[in-house]
Amino acid sequence: MTPRGALGQEFHPYKPNPFRPILIGVNDVLSRTDIAAVISAFYREAITDPQIGYLFSGLDLEAHLPIMYDFWENVLFRSGAYKGGMMYKHLVLNAQNPLKAEHFERWLELFAKAIDAHFAGENAERMKTFARSVASTMQARILGNPMFPLAGR
Repeated sequence: MTPRGALGQEFHPYKPNPFRPILIGVNDVLSRTDIAAVISAFYREAITDPQIGYLFSGLDLEAHLPIMYDFWENVLFRSGAYKGGMMYKHLVLNAQNPLKAEHFERWLELFAKAIDAHFAGENAERMKTFARSVASTMQARILGNPMFPLAGR
């Protein structure tokens, strides 16, 4: 079902909608433009964060951000846009700057803050849930200890 606005207009998940009002903290993540708002807000905080900022030094944001937009667009809308290997890239990062559990926790904290500052709704919650899953998987692979162990394991 295609989401509709207060005036009955359809919101296509892959295109920005010029009729959609921008009400911070009220609307759900419905488009790539919305994803870009979240990801950009996250990186603005992350790159200057005292705890994890140094992990982003040398990162070419101009090249990296569209990849992140593709990733999250694929997660939320199954766009097929993301063609990456995020685990390998994070293994390389870990070899250069050893990651700790605190890094994953801070990443999740800043990511959730970026989402909550701009959006609320089903897709916003899906982003946070998926981010926790990704962080847990990465932490398990990189550090050998998942943040959120599966029940019964």
